[in-house]
Amino acid sequence: RVTLCISSQLGCALNCQFCFTAKMGLRRHLSLGEIVDQVVLSKRFFDDKDEAGKRITNIVFMGMGEPLHNTENVIQATNILTSNKGLGLSHNKVTVSTSGLVPEIVRFFKESPANLAVSLNATTDEIRDWIMPINKKYNLASLLGTLKTVIPRRDDGKALKKVSDMALFGKPIVRGGSLAWERDF
Repeated sequence: RVTLCISSQLGCALNCQFCFTAKMGLRRHLSLGEIVDQVVLSKRFFDDKDEAGKRITNIVFMGMGEPLHNTENVIQATNILTSNKGLGLSHNKVTVSTSGLVPEIVRFFKESPANLAVSLNATTDEIRDWIMPINKKYNLASLLGTLKTVIPRRDDGKALKKVSDMALFGKPIVRGGSLAWERDF
């Protein structure tokens, strides 16, 4: 498996304390073409190599910028990446990461076939407010409550899938001197 990490913006406006991109501020949103071209050009370069079956199989929007701050272009890009008339990637192989822009999450679930990763980075509002200032606008209760309502449901109200299967929740932690990923939900 080979995963390509792509960007949605030049810089970022959200000022997360752990992110070096935040130091730049937001310069501009990447266009739809610039987002998709990251994949097209990378696949041309990487997939054409004579390495036994190695090719880009997964795309993650975890590069520069908050993807859901550039909602229109990111949703269109996920549709192109997964369309048979586009790049034909499986919707299970495309993941968009967000810091938690609640209204955009609702739109994303309605319009995009891709997966969603939610960066919590803290388990309390007090800590998350400092680490990720967007939490002051969309706190953990609002974020998690929204996610529970937008996950597709059956007629009897039960979720078709567990929330943790539709959206990845987690935070980076250090265990024994090594960085690990801990699931929160």
